[in-house]
Amino acid sequence: MRRLTIHTSNYKSELINFAKSVAESNLCAIKSHPGGINLTWKNSDCSSIFEELLLLLQNIAMYENHVYRHSPKLRDLAEGLKNTELHMYELQQLKAFLKANKELNLEGYVTFRMEAYREKLDMMLYTIVKKINLSK
Repeated sequence: MRRLTIHTSNYKSELINFAKSVAESNLCAIKSHPGGINLTWKNSDCSSIFEELLLLLQNIAMYENHVYRHSPKLRDLAEGLKNTELHMYELQQLKAFLKANKELNLEGYVTFRMEAYREKLDMMLYTIVKKINLSK
């Protein structure tokens, strides 16, 4: 059995939605506490939990960027990163992190461990702004 405690201060509703989606699939047991949730699952069920967790972290990375937070069109463009090598890299990094740690702070992980993903979001934004400026 594996256990993970997830903490957040700014994204409680997103964490609750994540917990509901994981609970509906019967992959793990969930207990909530004031600052987050506790997950417990069998080792064989972890790949789909990690995938769902990575999607949550990627959404938080977009919300942390003010431009993506207020632009649904840009968020839709960023959704295309889910089928790339960067997505697979981030998934491997998350798995390695969770093998070594039993606690995860959502904002901290996005800030300090998802640098490549955040840089890619910034590069996409820069490219779009550059195209807009060139077309004028």
